[in-house]
Amino acid sequence: MKKFTSVICATAAVAGMLTLMTACDTKAKLAESVQGKWTGNPEKMLDTGAASASMVRTLEFTKGAADTEGSVTMTAMITVENTMQSNDSIVTPLQITASGVATITGVYQAKDDDELTISLDATSMNVNVDPDAVKLNYNIATATSAPLVEKLKPGAAILATQQINRAAQNAFSNITEIDDIKIEGSIMRCEINHTDLTFTKSTK
Repeated sequence: MKKFTSVICATAAVAGMLTLMTACDTKAKLAESVQGKWTGNPEKMLDTGAASASMVRTLEFTKGAADTEGSVTMTAMITVENTMQSNDSIVTPLQITASGVATITGVYQAKDDDELTISLDATSMNVNVDPDAVKLNYNIATATSAPLVEKLKPGAAILATQQINRAAQNAFSNITEIDDIKIEGSIMRCEINHTDLTFTKSTK
């Protein structure tokens, strides 16, 4: 009876080890498959009619000391558009367009065969907006209106920078995992904050 019990215990121990090894293998396989840089499709973040914002995400994974973890860099290329309605000084609506790049870094760890746990460092977030790249599109530029439009540019740049900062914070906030990861060739489909996303792997 003792021998029979010992055999059962030994079999259970081997089965447990095999299960653990299989779990480790699937985690390592996922971590390996996400390595590199991935670029998402354009996403609409805001559209009120008077203001809109969109972004393109980039994820870059770099393997760490362990096979199942490493560092991650998330980038959001954000574009905002604002429309200033006509008034006594502006004959037709004025459209303000600006773009910025927000970046944040952190670490990832494979949780299972299709999920990564993400821990982002909020202090690493950096937002870069070029004030000179702020565009003011005005259909009618007269001798009177043109100088006025030019005077509006510094204020428009401040507004756009504030909006891009808010959009970046919204884009990166509450990201603690990337779930339902499915990779086929150079295409990765996944879920971030309950949003289904598609990324294409960079060949560079």
